This record gives sequence, C-alpha cells and structure tokens, in this order.
Amino acid sequence: MIGCIYPRATNQLLLRMPLNMRRPKTIVKKHSKGQVDHIDAWLISYADMITLLFIVVVIAIPVTMKKNTVNETSQGEPEHPYYKSDYTGLLSINTLYDESYRQVSGLIISNNEDEDIAVDKTEKGLWLDISVPLIFEKGEADIKEEQLPLLKTIINTIKNTMPDNSVLEVAGYTDDTPLENSKFANNWELSSMQTARVASLIIDSGIDPKILHITSYAGNAPIVPNIDSSGKPILKNRVRNQRILIKVEMAQSKLAGS
Repeated sequence: MIGCIYPRATNQLLLRMPLNMRRPKTIVKKHSKGQVDHIDAWLISYADMITLLFIVVVIAIPVTMKKNTVNETSQGEPEHPYYKSDYTGLLSINTLYDESYRQVSGLIISNNEDEDIAVDKTEKGLWLDISVPLIFEKGEADIKEEQLPLLKTIINTIKNTMPDNSVLEVAGYTDDTPLENSKFANNWELSSMQTARVASLIIDSGIDPKILHITSYAGNAPIVPNIDSSGKPILKNRVRNQRILIKVEMAQSKLAGS
C-alpha cells in the first residue's frame, strides 16, 4: 500500500535500509564448541526499529491529513448552488444556449463579479444566479445604481443570443431572518418586489412579457441550511440563500418536439 501511494519515496527509503531489512534470511553463527545459533533477520536492532517507525509516521501523516480534508469537504457546503433542484450538476455542452453562456460568462468575469453571479448551462437552457446583496440593499427592493449597467448589459446579451421559443422565469429567494426596520411586512413581500424589479429590467430590454414568469419563494427554498443542527445561525449560508435566479429555457412545447 505504501509503495502504491509513494513509489519513488518508498524505493529511496528501501535503498537506505540495512540489507537485513530488505531481504530477510537466516543468519548462522557458530560458537567455539561447535554449537550453531540461528538468528532470524526480523530481530532488527533498536536503531533500525526507530528508522522504520520514522518511515511509517512520515508516510501515514500526509495520508491521514488528505483523508480528513476529503471528509470535511464532503460534509460542508455543496459545491454547486443548484444541488436541490433538477439541475444535473454537469455543464451541458453543444446546446442552443452555448453562445449565450459564452457571452454572459465573459461579462461576469470581465467585471470581476464571478463570486456573486453564477451562470450555467443546463439540459434545458441557461441559469443565472445573482446574489441579492450584490444588487439590493438589505431589506430594500430598489436595484443599486452602480449595478444597473452590468445587469442591463447581461439582460441585453441574453435577449440577443437566446434561441427562439425561449421562455424566462425570474425567481426570488430570501433567508429565514425576519425583517426589521423595513417597509415590507415580511420576506414574501420583499422577495416579490425584488423579483419584480429585475423582471421590469427584462421587460424594458424589449423581451416580450408574455414569455416571462415571476415567482417568489421568500425563505422557503434555501439551497443551503440557514442554521446548523444545534439551531445556531450559519451567517454565510443565510447570505448565500438570498438570491435572484433567472432561468432562460426552451418552451415545454418545443422540448416535447411539437
């Protein structure tokens, strides 16, 4: 097993080992009276034992650390934001939305917003996941002025590159924190208004309102847990659950081949 994980290092260590450790054999020792003692090679010296223990420790520690790292990653947050949906988790290739994906992802990266805006191709179309704190102040539904140019450019790019027979859905999400000092009564109202603001930008770009659907989920569809098993809030997860999701997909009749 050790040789499989670290073949080069193991071979070098074996070359440095005493010969009696490399090739076990029986050593014959004769006494003056003609008696013969058989000394087995596995009865190594104290120094050889220390060397062997050192080899085991040096190799075992990195392997253990790597195993723990993998376990911690698997028990943490999912890598992809759509793990609770029908998204496959794999980037679809050779779809009608290749050009939309290429141009939109280029805009996001060139504006250094790839940590707050995610774009992916699915089997049905294109998904754009926007962090609410990026475009809205806390508890507000007016889009930040400094983010309007980028949002408008992204929406115009989608309009100019999406295939015919596409439909759009704008879905709004919040975390589970009750609103405080807000003009909205609850997260339902806040989520609905934030979604409507983004939908208005889409309509203003010239996209037909008839192919646009609006949905508000408030805090009822988190993609990561808002609290841990002991009930303690997970702040970074609450921020992540606040998002606007824009889906650009083929109409169901087109997918069905009609």
